[in-house]
Amino acid sequence: MKIKIALIPSERTSKAQDLSSKLQNAMESGEMSAVDKLTEELFSLTDSEYSLSLPEEYWHQLIEKVRCSDDDFKSDYIMSKLQLETIIVAGVAESFADVLGVIEQALKADGIVLQLPFEEENTYV
Repeated sequence: MKIKIALIPSERTSKAQDLSSKLQNAMESGEMSAVDKLTEELFSLTDSEYSLSLPEEYWHQLIEKVRCSDDDFKSDYIMSKLQLETIIVAGVAESFADVLGVIEQALKADGIVLQLPFEEENTYV
């Protein structure tokens, strides 16, 4: 499993939040075809220049470090400005510079960050 994090520009924020809510509902009700469709729609809203695919373990390490400074931190599909600022304040820049680049750009652009797990497709050469 991988985690995709990506900047969603401010002009797409409301659409992304709507899709995120629908995705959460589809996940809870087990509607996997809707989950796939909504995931693709969310990915299409991102700025590919500020996008990373990370190993799930790497992402969990970052979240654990953030929770050391804020026990109540949640990493929703859509991370708002407050969540992004919490990550910055947690002092994880040295260990997670790649992620911080996306987060800092989102804060500069008044955007949000999409954080979604996805299955890594096997490619055979």
